[in-house]
Amino acid sequence: MKKKINGVIFSLIILCFGFCGSISAEVIDRIVAIVNNDIVTWVQLSKETEPYIKNMESSGYSEEKKKESLKQINNKILMALIDRSLTQQEAQKYQINVSDIEVDNALENVKKARSLSQEEFETALNKEGLTLKEYRENVQKQILQSRLINHAVKSKVIIMESDIKNYYDVNAEKYSGKKKYHLRNILMDNEEGIKEIRKKLDAKKDFSALAKKHSLSPNASEGGDLGLFDISNFAENIKEIISGLNIGDYSNVISTSQGFQIFYVEDIVLDGNKTLQQAHDEIHEILYNEQVEKKFKTWLESLKKNAYIKIML
Repeated sequence: MKKKINGVIFSLIILCFGFCGSISAEVIDRIVAIVNNDIVTWVQLSKETEPYIKNMESSGYSEEKKKESLKQINNKILMALIDRSLTQQEAQKYQINVSDIEVDNALENVKKARSLSQEEFETALNKEGLTLKEYRENVQKQILQSRLINHAVKSKVIIMESDIKNYYDVNAEKYSGKKKYHLRNILMDNEEGIKEIRKKLDAKKDFSALAKKHSLSPNASEGGDLGLFDISNFAENIKEIISGLNIGDYSNVISTSQGFQIFYVEDIVLDGNKTLQQAHDEIHEILYNEQVEKKFKTWLESLKKNAYIKIML
């Protein structure tokens, strides 16, 4: 193992001298981590951290804060590169490959989704500090890792029907739907006048007809129809009054910033209400993704435990 690692390191040093031309060159690449027979270099790390560092530079942090943030960014990205190296090594072990055609198809899907020509696509990449070659490599790695996860993790995830039922019960409020009110209103600028309207409502006159005839609201011609509302964002006094009404009920005269109003409850619905059967597939996906993430982390930790990893940052 050590002979192989030393050989890799020696090759990198020769490569660096070959590109730099002399020892006095300003930037010489160096190894920041060894992962089994693979290495992570300073150039690789710098490329990955560059966008975060640009954001940090414009953040207005003090020099001390920038220094601390830079350390945290480097450590976090380095750990991600080590994870990537381990997963790529495992992909090679299981002979999992991604062809150029598959990468081409993935890129075409991205361009199609964003309605971009090839030239526009490459321009967008350049703005993000990426070349087309680098982006292709990133896509290839993502597909590779996805396949590795399928091979090593997803095939071992089983979601029981009892798990789905339990999640539905625990999150009953989420699936019971949100109460919404279909409202109508009559708006007037005269309190005495709207009180007379209230008396007509008490005498069983039609709310919609009275709104068309007397309301000053822009929706008067539609019988005062306001539509469907979640009243949680209404003013407290209005919310309290409407929440106490049933279908077909109307409120007392309410003084508002627009004028004097009477609200009528056309209907009350539970928007987003789902039965267990309706929510089944959604819950299955939630639980499945949770288990995949959990098992992937466990699997990755086991790889780290059995790997030779040396950090030299």
